[in-house]
Amino acid sequence: MPDTYTIYLVNKSADTQLFWCFLAPPQELVNDPKVYANSSANLAVMPNSPASNYFGIPVQYQVGAGASNNAVGLNVVVVSNVTNDANLQDTWQENYANWPPNEGPTMANSGVQAPANTIAIVSNPYEKVNNENNGWFANQSFGIQTEAGFIGMTWDPDPNQTRTLTPKLTFYVATGDYSSNALASWNDVSNDAQPVNAPGDFLYNKCTVTYGENGEWSIAPGEPPTLALTEDLDWFLSDAHNELVALAYLSNGTIEADTVVAVHWDSSTFAAEESEIVIAGTLTVGTALIATFSYFILAGITFHIKRQPSGTTVEFDYDGSKGAKYIMSLFKFGAKLYFGGAK
Repeated sequence: MPDTYTIYLVNKSADTQLFWCFLAPPQELVNDPKVYANSSANLAVMPNSPASNYFGIPVQYQVGAGASNNAVGLNVVVVSNVTNDANLQDTWQENYANWPPNEGPTMANSGVQAPANTIAIVSNPYEKVNNENNGWFANQSFGIQTEAGFIGMTWDPDPNQTRTLTPKLTFYVATGDYSSNALASWNDVSNDAQPVNAPGDFLYNKCTVTYGENGEWSIAPGEPPTLALTEDLDWFLSDAHNELVALAYLSNGTIEADTVVAVHWDSSTFAAEESEIVIAGTLTVGTALIATFSYFILAGITFHIKRQPSGTTVEFDYDGSKGAKYIMSLFKFGAKLYFGGAK
C-alpha cells in the first residue's frame, strides 16, 4: 500500500473558504506553456472549524489519456477517458485513434523500463491535424488520485512523442475561483498558494496549512494543535490513564508528564507486521526528568526505558503486537507522555 501524506486545513479568516489542492509539475513540464494544472480535489472549511479537515494524498501516480470535442486549453474541463496507476520506471503506451469515427484512446504498460525515478508516456503516430480539423482533440494527463479527487496536469499530446517525467512531490494548497477539472494556469495557481514539499514539510507524513485572518498562509509539520490536544484528552480519560495513575500510586506516587520533541529510531528497528516485534530508539522530551524511570506511556502504550543518557533523553524499546508504522506514528511533536517506575 502506498504511503499517504495528510495535509490538514485550518481556516482563520472571517468567511468559509474553498480549499483546492494541486500537484506541482515535474521539471520536464515546468516551462511548457501547453501544460495546465488540473484538479478536482477541493474542500470547503468554515472559519475556525472544530472538524478535522484535510487532503489525504497517496503516493500513487496516475497516467491518463482522453479525446473529446474540447481542445486542451485554459478553463476547458478535461477528464481522462482511461487512467492507470503508474510506478517509477514504467513506460506507458497511449494509442490515439484516427478520425473517423470519434473514438477514445487505449493505454497499456509497454514493459519497457524508463530511467530511474522517472515515468515515461509514449503517444502513437496518430493523425492529429485531421482529427482536430474534424473537432476531435486528444489529451494526456499525469498526477495523483486522492481521496478528494484528481490532482495533476493535462496537456495536448503530439503524435509519436515520448514524455519522460521525474515526479516531484510538491503540492499547492490554494483558495480561489477554480472549477473541478477545469484547466488552470500554473502562474495563477502558484502565485496565491502555499507550497507544501514532501517529505520536508511533514512530520510522520502529516502537516498543517493555515489560511490566516489577513489572507496570508502558514505551514507547520504535524497535526493541528487542537487535534493533538483532543487526542491527548481522549487518552487522559481512558482506562489506560487510570491504570497509569494506579501504577504511580503503587510506586509512591512518582510520575512525570512531558511532551515529545524528537525521536531517533535505531537502525535495528524494522517495519515487519508480525505478532511480536521489537522497536528501539532514543527519545528527546521537552523538560528535564526529575528522576530515573523504568517506563513511559504514550497513547496508552507502555515503552521500556533501557537508559537515560541525559535529563531530556531516554533510550527505549517496545516489544509488542502493534505494527512498527503505527508505533512510529504516535511520536508526533508535542504528544503527551507519562513517565513512571522511578528507580
